[in-house]
Amino acid sequence: MLTQVYSDLGTPASYRKMDGNGVHAFKMVNAEGDVNYVKFQWRSNQGVENLDMDQVREVQGRDFNHLTNDLYGAIKEGDFPSWDLYVQVKSPDTLGDYDYHPLDPTKVWPDVPFRKLGTMTLNAVPNNFFQVTEQSAFAPSRLIPGIEPSEDRLLQGRLFSYADTQFHRLGANNQELPVNRPLNAARNHNQDGFMSLIEQTGDVNYQPSRRLDLAEDAQHRQAPLALSGTTQQRGIERTQNFAQAGDFYRSLDAGERANLIRNLAADLGQVEDDDIKHTMLSFFYKADEEYGRRITEAVDGNLRTVRSLAGRLSN
Repeated sequence: MLTQVYSDLGTPASYRKMDGNGVHAFKMVNAEGDVNYVKFQWRSNQGVENLDMDQVREVQGRDFNHLTNDLYGAIKEGDFPSWDLYVQVKSPDTLGDYDYHPLDPTKVWPDVPFRKLGTMTLNAVPNNFFQVTEQSAFAPSRLIPGIEPSEDRLLQGRLFSYADTQFHRLGANNQELPVNRPLNAARNHNQDGFMSLIEQTGDVNYQPSRRLDLAEDAQHRQAPLALSGTTQQRGIERTQNFAQAGDFYRSLDAGERANLIRNLAADLGQVEDDDIKHTMLSFFYKADEEYGRRITEAVDGNLRTVRSLAGRLSN
């Protein structure tokens, strides 16, 4: 069920409002060909609560499937969970206005307002979990007209790898399975192959062809992108690797900071290579001095070494 609404939330006051922010930027293209970069975000209307390490041991020990049981139980009782969908919109001519690259998937857009698009309510569970859930083939390349991938490098790789994984897992015709099949039938020249589920006639499996009364719809071609320069293998420029991590840490309250330090120290404290451990500690210290100091103390690191390493780092 989708409840269509629209509102402007304004600029987020802190990084806490970035919780659950989409990793990748996409493009939205209107009928006139105007392009904007966007990030999508789902926000739970039930709120977000986390278990600390002690609570995990107690709750998981009592019921390892507690999250699924809670979800199924709520739906059965008519207490349907819902999520609001938000979007951030950025004009292409603003990409150069930042000390980090906005298409870097490790970055958020803290200065861009969120707009609420609608609400998704989960009011039923599948009659057959395997057929509906296990056989669903999600991939970022499965896009509807008007939404396109951005030049985000990680996303560009995932356009291929995720779809290829689904081909390997479910077969070449996985998009013909009922759970993946579009509600409006797609007419194309794909034909045959293992587990072909849709009845086909004719022998034309290429395009264009004068033997078929079927032409491409030009309005659904992707928006053109002007390019210049050379091919290259190099890192992302304008990385600003530590600023947003520090901003996020400072947005947490005292209890959340303590839990974060405890969770990180539980894993980092097991690292036996002293150089690796102190290199990681210097990253935390570079993001925020209190952040780095507390984790260093928690894993019995050398704060002087951490400060020295952090001093050599740059954004």
